[in-house]
Amino acid sequence: MDHYLKFWGTRGSCPVSGSQYTHFGGNTSCLEIRYGANLAIIDAGTGILPLGNRLLKEGIRKFHLFFSHMHWDHLIGFPFFKPLYRPDVEIAIYAPKGDGRAPKELFEELFAKEFFPVDFSALPAKIEFCSMQPATPVRLGDLAIECHLAHHVYTTWCFKIKTPKEKIGYATDNEVELPFDEGFVEFFQGCDLFIHEMQYSEKEHLERKGWGHSSPSVILPFIEKIQPGRWIVTHHDPDHTDRDLHEFCQEIKQKTPVPVEWVYDGAVIPLKE
Repeated sequence: MDHYLKFWGTRGSCPVSGSQYTHFGGNTSCLEIRYGANLAIIDAGTGILPLGNRLLKEGIRKFHLFFSHMHWDHLIGFPFFKPLYRPDVEIAIYAPKGDGRAPKELFEELFAKEFFPVDFSALPAKIEFCSMQPATPVRLGDLAIECHLAHHVYTTWCFKIKTPKEKIGYATDNEVELPFDEGFVEFFQGCDLFIHEMQYSEKEHLERKGWGHSSPSVILPFIEKIQPGRWIVTHHDPDHTDRDLHEFCQEIKQKTPVPVEWVYDGAVIPLKE
């Protein structure tokens, strides 16, 4: 199969491990998008470690890496991405810039000697920081990837991936607000597959409002508004065990107007060829 999405990390905020997380897994956000010869990666949470190892074994040496934002759980795996340490590798990085430091400065700090033994400037791979703007897709062969500002704590992107046959929405960190942002609704309207977090229960959301994540009372009306063909829940809270997530899923299945499932580390979703 060479047309698919693979979830290498589906946990939010912090990686976790232990027997209570064996089904859904504990790696933080990383999504592989494969459409024939076209490859894109969204986010470099801890899930990017096994992905990097596999891609090198396949002989892949050119990578397009999209970052939703610069929070730890979305970039903590980056220093351990083995393609960085090969001089025959090229990596294009697309990352949002807010009113603070540029993405390159933040990556350089991630590799500061106080945090990591290898300096960013000493990495053998050829790394290029590329610009990306809303409403201007990045085209990788048959893939077109667009970004849109999400409602999160700092400048954060969500994405829309278009193939010749499907439209896929992807938002790991987004606090849906009422009334709905019409531009946000239009961006995701009618997606065949909509991947969106629901990290908090209602009680948790009351305690953590403004932290940039959604709960059922805000996301369910949004799902009804945009009417995707299928909804996939990702970016699970680190405090939520397998049992918690299974119970959460069963509760929401009775309320949502579209098919829904909670995704797990290693899950593969075929794409139409």
